[in-house]
Formats: sequence, structure tokens, C-alpha cells
Amino acid sequence: MQPGRGDYDSPLGTRGGYVRVDLTCSNGHSFAFIVGNHNGAEFVGVAPRV
Repeated sequence: MQPGRGDYDSPLGTRGGYVRVDLTCSNGHSFAFIVGNHNGAEFVGVAPRV
């Protein structure tokens, strides 16, 4: 988990820690798979990388 708890904004727009995994498919598309945590709630997102 990235540093944070309640004082750090994750790429998902939540506050709290997160893990980010950068992915690239065989066609060259790049995505970020992100799992965030805020006050015990889990958030999952996939966003295009630019």
C-alpha cells in the first residue's frame, strides 16, 4: 500500500492507501489496475494510462 491512510489521494479519487499495477496488452494499450482502501471500504478501478 502506498503511504497515506486518510491524508493521501489515490488515483481513484479516494483517500487512503492504494496499490497500482501498470498493465500493457499485446496491442500496446496501457492500463493502470488500482485497488484502494478508505475507512475499510475497498475500491477497484481500471484506468487508461497516458
